[in-house]
Formats: sequence, structure tokens, C-alpha cells
Amino acid sequence: MNEITFEINSNQEVWELFDKNLNSIFIHRFSPNQVIEWWKTDLKTKSGTEFKNLSVRQMEFDIQTDLSELKNILELNTDQLRIYQFDKPISDSLKIERLPEKSLNQILKQNGLRHYFFIDFEIITIGSFETDFIKSIETNPTFESRIAERKRNL
Repeated sequence: MNEITFEINSNQEVWELFDKNLNSIFIHRFSPNQVIEWWKTDLKTKSGTEFKNLSVRQMEFDIQTDLSELKNILELNTDQLRIYQFDKPISDSLKIERLPEKSLNQILKQNGLRHYFFIDFEIITIGSFETDFIKSIETNPTFESRIAERKRNL
């Protein structure tokens, strides 16, 4: 796994980093609200049961979506995101938190993982099984100087 870490100014500028040829996006433990507060929402289960006007907080869930919805999610400017880009949708049985740490990358690769993007406030870490993908980010005019600066400071 090749990896690179550097500073970002917003989630909107991260959009240009994604491989637009891979449309299977998985966001692990997404939290739509960063502040611990109550908000009103409706909830519909897979079985069709509907709950109306619930008060919820600290809601956290996995999302499987596509690039167009990812763009909308990035516009929320969420402080922390764990975004995985796969070459196919992931199976129902794949649960990242249950995978052994020592074989995590290999299992994810076998399930179609190509790249991941971990956003932590103003820092992004990008991992990829493709060296050329990381090299293309290192030479991206928007990020090139930030990457070079971070390497100098390590």
C-alpha cells in the first residue's frame, strides 16, 4: 500500500483527488452531525417500518454510494471521513472493524479496494495499491507544494 499525507483547505478541494473511473464509494462510520446535539429525523428500516419525527444524536453508520453522492457528502465539510474507493460494491458481510489489523489491507484489496481517503480536520491521508495514482497526486499543481513542505518537515 502506497500512502501520502498532506494538508487540505476544505473537503471541496478533495473532490479532484478521487479516481473518477471508480464509482463504488464506501464511507465507514459516517456521522452526519459533528456536534453532540439532538435533531429531528425520520427513519425507515429495510423491512419497511417507519419511525417519524425521532430525536436522535450521535448517529453513525456506513454508507455505500457513488461519486455523485460523494460530492454532496463532501460539501457538508465534515471534519472526519473514512472514504474507501472500490472497483465494485462491497458485500454485506464485509465489516472493516472486524478484520484483523495485520491482514486488513489484503482483505480489502481482495474485495476490490483501490484507494482510501482519510480526512482528519485539515489533514488528508491517501492510500492506494497503485503507485501511479499516488504519483499523480504528488504532481497535482494544487497539492504539490503542500506535499513537498510536509515531506521537508518530517
